[in-house]
Amino acid sequence: MPKVVSRRSAGGCVRGRHVISTPRLLFRSPTMTDSMAALAAASDAGAQRWLGWEPESVVPEPRRERLLDRRPRLRRPLLGWAPVRAPLLLVAIDPSNRAYAGMAAIQEVTPDGCQVGGSLSPDYRDRGLGAELFTAIYQLAHDHFGYAEVRAGTEPTNAACIRSLQSAGFVLVAGSATHLLPDGRTVPAAWFARTDPNPVICPAVQHR
Repeated sequence: MPKVVSRRSAGGCVRGRHVISTPRLLFRSPTMTDSMAALAAASDAGAQRWLGWEPESVVPEPRRERLLDRRPRLRRPLLGWAPVRAPLLLVAIDPSNRAYAGMAAIQEVTPDGCQVGGSLSPDYRDRGLGAELFTAIYQLAHDHFGYAEVRAGTEPTNAACIRSLQSAGFVLVAGSATHLLPDGRTVPAAWFARTDPNPVICPAVQHR
């Protein structure tokens, strides 16, 4: 049974909205504007090589560039929160530059836990931030939604993603040798997991 933390110990989380900080990034449940920027951050060809979204989910240029040029509000927004699925998504923000840095999400609930994924926006790749992204989505899944096992998949040739997962405490585990992407491609797969038998549910989940 996951532990339920008190409202006082839940930090900035409230009413289904979650806030997680890492050394260089701020992760939060998105507003509607944040949600569009999060999609734009992963819509370039480099990200879609690995993510393989359905075409209607990919933000085209030049709208992608316009969305990523917007400056997110750093104070808690009062209006415009994204739809009910938003608690499963975190948008990554660089507070120092007031810029959108990427997104991460709980993608699927499994019998033993959940599966997560994410991507950094083009300007934030190759800067060692992947570990912070996977640390944040692990914390959302384990310390906010109460999942004991958190899994993530990638292609065996995606060395940058594998390094990020391992730096975030994920270890290689057994799993299906292939994975079907939303765009219909079947790709080789490697699976990683981080497991802790003491998950937590925060009040923002209980009172969403």
